[in-house]
Amino acid sequence: MPPAPNEHGSLNFTQFFWLLLAASVVAMAGRYIRIPYALALVVTGLLIGAPHLLPQAHLDPHLLFTVFLPPLLFETAINIRFDALRREWKPVAIYALGGTFLSTFLIAWLSAQWLGLPLTVALVFGALISSTDPVSVIAVFKQLGVGKRLSLLMEAESLFNDGAAVVLFGVLTGAAMGQSVSLAAGIQTFLTTVLGGAGVGILLGGLASRLTREFNEHLLEITLTTIVAFGSYLLAETLHVSGVIAVVSAGLVIGNYGMRTGMSPATRLAVVSFWEYAGFVVNSIVFLLLGIEVTFVNLWKDAPIIGGAVCIVLLARAAVVYLLSIGVNALKGNVPLAYQHILFWGGLRGALSMALVLGLPPSFPQRDTLVALAFGVVLFSLLAQGLTMGPLIRRLGLSGSATREAGYARLVGQRLAYQAALHELERLHAEGFVSRAVAESLQQEYRAHIDRLEAEVDALHLSDEALAERQRMEARRLMRLAEKNALLDALHNGILDEEDFRALTEQIDEELNILREARSTH
Repeated sequence: MPPAPNEHGSLNFTQFFWLLLAASVVAMAGRYIRIPYALALVVTGLLIGAPHLLPQAHLDPHLLFTVFLPPLLFETAINIRFDALRREWKPVAIYALGGTFLSTFLIAWLSAQWLGLPLTVALVFGALISSTDPVSVIAVFKQLGVGKRLSLLMEAESLFNDGAAVVLFGVLTGAAMGQSVSLAAGIQTFLTTVLGGAGVGILLGGLASRLTREFNEHLLEITLTTIVAFGSYLLAETLHVSGVIAVVSAGLVIGNYGMRTGMSPATRLAVVSFWEYAGFVVNSIVFLLLGIEVTFVNLWKDAPIIGGAVCIVLLARAAVVYLLSIGVNALKGNVPLAYQHILFWGGLRGALSMALVLGLPPSFPQRDTLVALAFGVVLFSLLAQGLTMGPLIRRLGLSGSATREAGYARLVGQRLAYQAALHELERLHAEGFVSRAVAESLQQEYRAHIDRLEAEVDALHLSDEALAERQRMEARRLMRLAEKNALLDALHNGILDEEDFRALTEQIDEELNILREARSTH
């Protein structure tokens, strides 16, 4: 079951509006700041929370699980391809499932030994702090052009790790509260909860996928996916199985089956755009609330024990990544050492850990201590680890493609500037401000600059075929969008009717979907 509501109360619409406004301001300011958007939101949340500008804005665990978590999980799941998961199933399964258990029990043992927590309490702490949140790290990956395989490993690990951590947290919390749970019963409960959640998600995802084949209306199909995202979670929790696993399973089925077999190209684009926006809004609100919530806990009072917890969590993450990678590579999972460094340092903790600890009942042993530990670890991981991910990626040589793309962008920008200057020169000459001789002289000078830039761009493409292919795909995408806009103008001007417009744009939408999927694998 999801945690109980936070004792502070829940978020109301007015608070939601101000948070959305703050997120929009941060997003616009992101053009001028050099830190990832998610981390900028956390810092903004700290600045809002310190003076209590929004006193009713709290990270309500019940709200997070029932309203915010389903769209976050679903948006990620529909964009993960089965074929990519099949290629990487060994490292994903070992890191997500084996890693969650290893992390939980290693953190519990070290916390009991070093921090003096009772073992049952330490086990609960190990479970709740073992869920990873890669959102801010993935944003850095995209900014620096890190390879898609590493992004997939981090996203897929987190997706399945969240489900395993939540289920394990529920089992261990019951044991800590005095419920009689044997090892065999605990394992049986875990498996039943996970497999039951997967069954609910697959069933609803398959049913929705079949229904989408019966009609072609993008608003209705977006609504259907929304029902599946929230309905799979609610149904699973009602049946006392994992809602998190249900949402992930439903998203994978719809993304890989329903969208490909039951939706038209235009509908697929609309569904992806809707969930991309939903993920953006929900992530923005969650990271702001995360920063605000931290300010309500006196971390300075527990600073020594929090420092110990940070070291324990880092040691456990190192064990998960480096020790399990030995097994992964023995099974030909082929995770290079540079990737392992990123997986270790990029194992950030986030809102899920905070929601789980806030959802503990007030009578839970040493609850206040666990809240301080979880908040301190989350804040450290987001700020200290999150802000140093970029330099680490560059140091490991994993951002080479981003450097070439930045060089390409500068060349293109210079060329556009020179071409704009030539257009302005033509206007000045046509209006009599510049003589023909001066205009021709300046034209030769600027055309020489443009020829030089063209040669540098050609050389860059010859030295990096992958860069050339990415630019070719992007140019093709923009050209197809221009075609679609022209057809849309023709429809609005009465040149085309609705049926002709749909017929002509269907092929364009199909290619746009192909290009979108191709871009996600390059």
